[in-house]
Amino acid sequence: MTQLDKEIQKQDPGSALIELYVLEYSANTFAYFFGGVEEDLSSIQFRDENGTVRTYEPVPIVAEGYGAQSDGSAARPELSIGNVGNTLSSAIGGLDIEDLIGQRLTKRTTLEKYLVGNAGDSTPPLEFPKHTYIIDRIKDRSILSVTFELASPFDVAGITLPRRHIIGGSCPFRYREAAGSVAAASRCGGCNWGQKSGFATTSASSNASSTIYMNRYDEYIVSDDISFTTFTAGSTTASAGGYYKTVSNVARLNANGTLSNANTNNYWQALGATSVTPSDTSNSWRRVRVFGTGTSNTYYAYSDSKRNDYILLSGNLWQALTTRVSPATAEIKEGLNWTTGDVCGKKIKSCRLRFHSLPHPSVSGGVDIATDKKVTLPFGGFPNVKQRR
Repeated sequence: MTQLDKEIQKQDPGSALIELYVLEYSANTFAYFFGGVEEDLSSIQFRDENGTVRTYEPVPIVAEGYGAQSDGSAARPELSIGNVGNTLSSAIGGLDIEDLIGQRLTKRTTLEKYLVGNAGDSTPPLEFPKHTYIIDRIKDRSILSVTFELASPFDVAGITLPRRHIIGGSCPFRYREAAGSVAAASRCGGCNWGQKSGFATTSASSNASSTIYMNRYDEYIVSDDISFTTFTAGSTTASAGGYYKTVSNVARLNANGTLSNANTNNYWQALGATSVTPSDTSNSWRRVRVFGTGTSNTYYAYSDSKRNDYILLSGNLWQALTTRVSPATAEIKEGLNWTTGDVCGKKIKSCRLRFHSLPHPSVSGGVDIATDKKVTLPFGGFPNVKQRR
């Protein structure tokens, strides 16, 4: 039994547990931080195994879902990091948050008494076993914080096959990086979905040249030029494939940073003829989002970031992170105010909704509720998909 084990088994170990995080955000380049929320909290120091002293900076963190189990799927913990004042962005050298996908995060746990500068400081350091995860995806992102979903890498004697991390239930391919519009020498992986999200199938529909966009929650994003019929409970019967809207009062972010309630449209597509009121829990409906195209408009952000507005600019889709009034074209790029709007959810469902999609037979820019199941998913992205010949 180690000294640390003996200490922690006491009813009062005499020192607080400290969780430290080491993020390798690029090759051999690391950020060191720990969960600190008090305004006057300063950095702390802890040693590596070789005795090197590392300085850990305080960052607001909420970690959930850690744990080990002997059966079933591996835990997929979530790590929410406060990003007010670009705390996280500064810690990773100004890189975009999206660049952290696939990077390695190590969680270290010790007692406060074993930090550098305290009586228990030693080489090698006293700590619990480390836990290493791969940042699998960005689950949520707002003006206040970013939430990462983590996954355990499939590791056999330190070897990754084939020279990449295999993460159960998530596609390892980089979204759209093998599309035909990408120069052959620059293609990566096997996701050949269109670089600007074109339909992958040949269709007799007059709208076969349409494009579709989807967010990380596997929701279709369609043009706000589509005519959405107001759905009135008790008097409206929706037609299959039709587009409808309802209104709800939600907290919206104003341009000056304050919040106020506003009546905002919810957009839906009927999956069959129905008189059931649209909702996220109804099998008769699917929620869709809409994008605008004019830079003279106001693009709002909301307390629920899923509602944040989208804009289509030069064939690329962007989502607002803050409320923007008549945004300048030059500002619409990855950064503090905007983020990429067309994002893959990294699940089999995400792949299927793209590759099996068909353009709406009568609504320009819409998506049909019928699917083309003859198209196979890219081989290698998931287990048990059909190999292309």
